[in-house]
Amino acid sequence: MPKHKKGHKAAGTTNKTDKSLVKVVVKPDDAGEWVKPNTLDKFYIDDEANFPTIEFEIKTDAPGPYKWSWAMSWDAHVSGLREHARGKKLATFSDKGDFTQNEKKWNAKTINKVIGGRLTVTVEVGAEKFRRTVLISAQQPSPEKIKAYLIAKNETALEKLLAQESKFKHLIVLDGEPVVAGDSGYGAAQLTKPKPKYSQIWSWKENVDAAIVLIAQKKAAAKKMLDGHGSYTQDMLDTETISRWNGGNYYVWNVTPAPGKWERDNNILCDTKTGNMGWDMSVEANKGKTEDELHERDKDVYKKMKKGQTAEHPWKYTGVCYADHVLGN
Repeated sequence: MPKHKKGHKAAGTTNKTDKSLVKVVVKPDDAGEWVKPNTLDKFYIDDEANFPTIEFEIKTDAPGPYKWSWAMSWDAHVSGLREHARGKKLATFSDKGDFTQNEKKWNAKTINKVIGGRLTVTVEVGAEKFRRTVLISAQQPSPEKIKAYLIAKNETALEKLLAQESKFKHLIVLDGEPVVAGDSGYGAAQLTKPKPKYSQIWSWKENVDAAIVLIAQKKAAAKKMLDGHGSYTQDMLDTETISRWNGGNYYVWNVTPAPGKWERDNNILCDTKTGNMGWDMSVEANKGKTEDELHERDKDVYKKMKKGQTAEHPWKYTGVCYADHVLGN
């Protein structure tokens, strides 16, 4: 293998196929002689969310110790759920580490984190420097595998939510990278707030585990609210929890007639052609209008998401509509 020449610049090749998923492949600025792996070899996190075995080995007569370092980075581009080219970049995730050893080889599996993207490994010894870059993608778990995981965790209630959020799709299969929604929702559970960690995006198991923690928090808040007045059923608790998963409460306490009761927030009119969009009918611009009239007024700005919510188009994302949609109310 030819040695890296001083002053050599990274090159790139362009895929000119129209609407291709990948337009440009940038060759890394590799250095030194390596036994393995090859430049830009691709490795896969498997469908059980296990990081792959990747053996790095340098070729040198220089005695150790050898200073090793690694850096992983991934640009999160909007994908939606469809298998097509991604859109704008929303964020960059990265991680790194370093260590010194007497061995000329190292297994990247010891990173002990399920993260993907572009992995660059560097080795320094004396005046010599080695650099090698590979790509880490992932394999899509089956819906049955995700459902079995939920059953094992005793969290079958999340099944409806994952079916709604992603149809159990964690990755875009064409590029082997996690699903990224335009509102910064990541993976099968579409984790948004709090912003998920790097490994919670790439590992579908960590993604689901984070959702389990989050739904427990939503359920606790729902129970606290409902405990404040009268009685309620398990179905009501589940509905309130699902509403809060998306945002906002589902029920309001109506004091009329006495002694009062929990009722759906009837100020919210839902756009039944969508999953979680609707209107607060107490807003002046919405008063007196039908669902069809409001849909026609606002449908063209939905794609702008929050930027499309203006004084002229006062629609909103609402947990009430989300719960109605998920539960078929």
